[in-house]
Amino acid sequence: MTLHHSSITDAAIGRIEAAEWLDGPAFTLANAVALPQRLAGTPGKRVRNALHGTWFGHPVHPMLVTVPIGTWTLALGLDTLEALGAKNGRDYGRAADIAIQTGAAGAVAAAAAGLADWQQTHGRSRRVGLAHALVNSTALGLQLASIALRRRGRRREGRLATAAAWGVMFAGAYLGGHLVYRRRQGVDQADRSVEPRDFEPVLSNAELIEGRPRRVEVWDAVEQAKIPVVLVRYRGRIFAMGARCSHMGGPLDEGWLLKGGLVCPWHGSRYDLETGQPLDGPSTCSQPRYDVRLRAGMIEIKRQQEPGAEAVTPDDIEQAARTKDAAEENSAALGRKADEVLFEHHELLRRLFRRIEDMQPDDPQRRDLMRTLASELEIHEHIEDEIFYPAVRPVSEDVSIAYAEHQQLADLLAATLKLPTSSPEFDEYLRALHEAVDHHASSEESSMFIEAQRLGERRLRELGHALELMLEEQRTSRFQRAFRELKISLLAEVGRET
Repeated sequence: MTLHHSSITDAAIGRIEAAEWLDGPAFTLANAVALPQRLAGTPGKRVRNALHGTWFGHPVHPMLVTVPIGTWTLALGLDTLEALGAKNGRDYGRAADIAIQTGAAGAVAAAAAGLADWQQTHGRSRRVGLAHALVNSTALGLQLASIALRRRGRRREGRLATAAAWGVMFAGAYLGGHLVYRRRQGVDQADRSVEPRDFEPVLSNAELIEGRPRRVEVWDAVEQAKIPVVLVRYRGRIFAMGARCSHMGGPLDEGWLLKGGLVCPWHGSRYDLETGQPLDGPSTCSQPRYDVRLRAGMIEIKRQQEPGAEAVTPDDIEQAARTKDAAEENSAALGRKADEVLFEHHELLRRLFRRIEDMQPDDPQRRDLMRTLASELEIHEHIEDEIFYPAVRPVSEDVSIAYAEHQQLADLLAATLKLPTSSPEFDEYLRALHEAVDHHASSEESSMFIEAQRLGERRLRELGHALELMLEEQRTSRFQRAFRELKISLLAEVGRET
């Protein structure tokens, strides 16, 4: 039995994470690195913030590591050309030398930023981070050895050292990816809930003491969770921000005030009360902010929606209502509403699925009907993407999910088309595609279609009219039909399983 690659790597990293003997050296190294910064005082803090990327809004370590990765990969390719005796091989060799030296300089800068970030990790993440640093330091050492060998004229040995360094760097990059994508180091860990969308009372004004952070909670019905918010009264004003620190999720409500900022008790990130922006690292990401008002002796808060947020607020609904045409009585002349047109098309797709499923596997018409279903699915995706989704985006938060479902439907359709219609595997994929389409349609019918009513009767009938015109065009236009049939044929034939 062959052990899967991911199982091997998971086991290896698991051993690193469980290696408690690494804690002692890691603790010693972290203290040694922190001492110069502490001795330097304010300048040292500025250097540390610069290395974290507090000024940049994102950690700078991931950006800096692209320099050695890119240049050392380039050098490996140039070395290969030189070793194979390509024309102008000496020029390739000189270019490789420059790339290696540039990468070495970038690696030193990346190491400095990574070391600053690593200081603020603990437990399993600190152990993996230490291994990551040791592996990458080995890669840098091999490249420095390669530079020395090349300068002595020992180019073959230098190329071998560079190739070895690239392999070691690859392993180090894997560990770095594990820290980010599995251990969630350097990613935003604040609660980004859009609630509350309108002002909501959370605490009596008399209960909030000057200079003492206070935790309150708001309910997010979508996430089915309570979202913590920290309130702070400072110099007579009341501020509110997310209580979960964006750096590592520390409880800001247990922190303290310093120079107009709220300090996280875990790693010392300090956030501006007014803007939520980090004043001191290691955090690089701002905190969620809330508008605050006093009413009837109660503190009320409302989420400040972030740029690009798809939250539908009472103001959005009111805006949609203002765009309704005053002449609602004339809307019937436009025909059916958009949700009615789309529901009818949903039913058409469901009937096509049932017909294909009821046919005998060896029926030659099964393939033809499958192509008809594929054509109708293509049309359905097109008319929703072009007309319906952009129109309902201001009043529904389901549009981005619907787009994602369209992508999955297209992937499943392509996989199903490639299979022989008489095979058991085709029936299995067809059932999965049927369930996916039915889930997508049912979700729209129970949520998005209902929310779309906020657009008003006339607007929905205008959209319905546009949908019917596009449906007619897609089905009757020779060009559209030919293009769709070509696409379906390519999906069915290219990469087809035999």
